[in-house]
Amino acid sequence: MTTPHNHPHGPTAAPGALCCPECAEPARPVPPRRWPLDGFASRPAGSHHDGTPLCPVPGPNGSQPAEPIGAPARLTMWQAVRQSWLIHPDWTIADHLAWLDGEGYDTGTLTGDPVEVVGRWLAEHRRTVPVSRPADDRRVYMVAGGDLVAVFDSADEADIMAVTMTAANLEPVMLPLTEAQWEQAHAVLRSQLPHVTVTDARSTRAAGDS
Repeated sequence: MTTPHNHPHGPTAAPGALCCPECAEPARPVPPRRWPLDGFASRPAGSHHDGTPLCPVPGPNGSQPAEPIGAPARLTMWQAVRQSWLIHPDWTIADHLAWLDGEGYDTGTLTGDPVEVVGRWLAEHRRTVPVSRPADDRRVYMVAGGDLVAVFDSADEADIMAVTMTAANLEPVMLPLTEAQWEQAHAVLRSQLPHVTVTDARSTRAAGDS
């Protein structure tokens, strides 16, 4: 697991807030209170919440304070468990709880025993895994969110994309389709929605946007 750089300014920024891209701590769109280069360079537009400049980054004229960025949206606890289960299907309930704790999730806010709740979630994830279909009834999985549409031949890969889009507040929709249905949908997208980016991520096709 990665952790933000140690930094004395304060806690990690909340999802959706501004943060320093170097230390991941809260930032604000306000110039720093003290600027040692007054008279030589204009004050930066952003600062840490304690009024100090954001962490230095390389610039065209040497080191300069970073620009604030938006902190990524945080997955819900249910989404986090589903994502970690897709990546680590062999994890036990204890493994998931330890991972949630390490990522800063408060399992004490769950309604009921966390072991039972996470156990139910994992059972539901396993129950909803698509069953194998005959070779002549192949399915593809389309995920659409914002101006992006992606198609996969794996439900697990489509789920990961949907979780990623959800974290980016894109409200994705995932649909299982036959290959013939996808070809029809693809033709409609290309003719009527040319601004939408369509990515074919199937292992049987060449990678890339179409």
